[in-house]
Amino acid sequence: MASRRMLVLAILCSTLLGLRAQQAQPTLAQQLAGLQRLEEMQPDSIGPKYQQAVLLLSQVCMQPQDSLAQQRIDEARRVIGRIEALRPTRPADRSDLATLRGFLHTAVITTNPQQNGPRYYQQALDSFGEALRLNPQNALAQQLLAQFMEGMQAAGR
Repeated sequence: MASRRMLVLAILCSTLLGLRAQQAQPTLAQQLAGLQRLEEMQPDSIGPKYQQAVLLLSQVCMQPQDSLAQQRIDEARRVIGRIEALRPTRPADRSDLATLRGFLHTAVITTNPQQNGPRYYQQALDSFGEALRLNPQNALAQQLLAQFMEGMQAAGR
């Protein structure tokens, strides 16, 4: 009986901790707002812009049928445009920009694979390839390329 009470208490505690952790997680809008404030403070920095684009595109890839997917893609395009306007010269920065372009093409594909896959497949591969040529250690480019290839193989089955 005592062990049963302890189990119930443990489950209750873990549930409450889980709920508290969920409440502590900032929403997408809050995360973006924070990154936008950071961008305003550091207008010549690529970092906050890069993080915004990654956040937006990740959301699209996780929920491609969400009614806000196209708005997020459009906003990611604008953010990538702001990075391009900085005309990055460092290979690592140019690699990050190419990674974002590949990720953008991937996100567009996920919203309508039948229509957008044939259209953007090669552009995504080329962008990830460029990113890795510029910086072979670019972990996000490596990860996204691997996921892209896995997704394309699964779609071909």
